[in-house]
Amino acid sequence: MSVPEVQVAVRSVLQDVVVVSVEAHIWSGRKKLRPEDLTTSGRLPPKELVSLGSKKVFNPKALKPFAKIKREAESLCLAKGVRFARAFAIPKCELSGVVAGLRSAREDFARERDAFLDAYEEEREKWKARYPGYERLIETELLSKEAVAARLSFGFQAFAVNEVEFDTRDEAQQTGAGGLVLGLVGQLYQEVASEAREHMDRSLLGRVEVTQKFLRPIRAIREKLAGMAFLDATLDPIVKTIDEVLGGLPQEGKLSGLPLEALRGVLALLSNPHRMRRHAEAILRGENPTLVTGQGLDLDVQGRAIAPERPVAAPAVAPSCVPEPLSVAVFI
Repeated sequence: MSVPEVQVAVRSVLQDVVVVSVEAHIWSGRKKLRPEDLTTSGRLPPKELVSLGSKKVFNPKALKPFAKIKREAESLCLAKGVRFARAFAIPKCELSGVVAGLRSAREDFARERDAFLDAYEEEREKWKARYPGYERLIETELLSKEAVAARLSFGFQAFAVNEVEFDTRDEAQQTGAGGLVLGLVGQLYQEVASEAREHMDRSLLGRVEVTQKFLRPIRAIREKLAGMAFLDATLDPIVKTIDEVLGGLPQEGKLSGLPLEALRGVLALLSNPHRMRRHAEAILRGENPTLVTGQGLDLDVQGRAIAPERPVAAPAVAPSCVPEPLSVAVFI
């Protein structure tokens, strides 16, 4: 790829992408376990208090709301974009919705932080009372309320990435600018495959029918791919394949039989990055690839079964007239 081509490709992506960084800092409520901690009371501390080389100096359940808000904020970014460095690359057209969600998460975090700090001393005493004989183990490294407050924060930043002009092809290639687009596309394929596999394992294995609710994660994957379709020409054919499968399903009631097999087929496609790319490239070449369900069926993208070729059975004849076996098989 020439320097101008590299710069055009990078410029095209950067014009449509905003990088969002979620910065959530959460106090762990843990401290490193020391040898003297194991002999404080003359017996081993309970597993609820120590594990994996650390001791819990505060009730971990009290800190769970913060971790939940952080996960939801990151899931919001992943639903619309892909991981990029230690942040998320998100289409500009999706930015307002993502920012609104992150602002809401920031408000939720602030409310939980205030409630946590208001009850800090009370929760601290409850945790110590739960493990009599181990009060010193807990107290020795327990932080003050003010120190804990400084370790609980939530914020986010949105920023654009500007391209760098290169004088030579070697500079462009060594800096990796030409790999930016491929890197984002590859990350997108990997994330979609992970989401599809998780959905299959959790909601499809062993099922002979599913409800309309089953379609929600597939639609979410479709929206994610559609939003990032500007990254690569292979993404739009995948979106259209999902649309054709979903468009051929009953709009209400449970899904079984061929509709369910069509869903197995599209999830099998989405769960494999290489298969997705081959499928899309075949469509771009003007071919009509099928969906393999894993149940011995090939389907077109409308979910119709494609009958496999099979040999014609020889007609029954009298024993005295059985011919010699033919060396050529006949197919229909």
